[in-house]
Amino acid sequence: MSDWDDPYDGDEEHDPVTLSPQVQEVFDYGVTPPDVVSAIAAFLVGLRETLDSGGHPEHAEEIPGLPGAFLAPLVRDLGLVQYHATETPYGPGFYVARVVRTDDYPEGF
Repeated sequence: MSDWDDPYDGDEEHDPVTLSPQVQEVFDYGVTPPDVVSAIAAFLVGLRETLDSGGHPEHAEEIPGLPGAFLAPLVRDLGLVQYHATETPYGPGFYVARVVRTDDYPEGF
């Protein structure tokens, strides 16, 4: 395996990061601007990196009233990501529930 290979590549059933259908739709380049797709991809990379340390992405905040739920900003202030810390049969994981893009709210975010 080369240095750039994804250690979770190939077996989606055991992937520690699960995307909701709403988040999967964000990766449609016909609908989502490339800079937003890039920001979400960067967030997902950071999320996977935190699995080794047992922490959370930088600037992530716990959502009051929702145990295990967190909110984190995307790079370049392009939006927010809601995710949940989960346990899988193979160890800790994350469920990425929702992406709120700033361009969805042109009057202010």
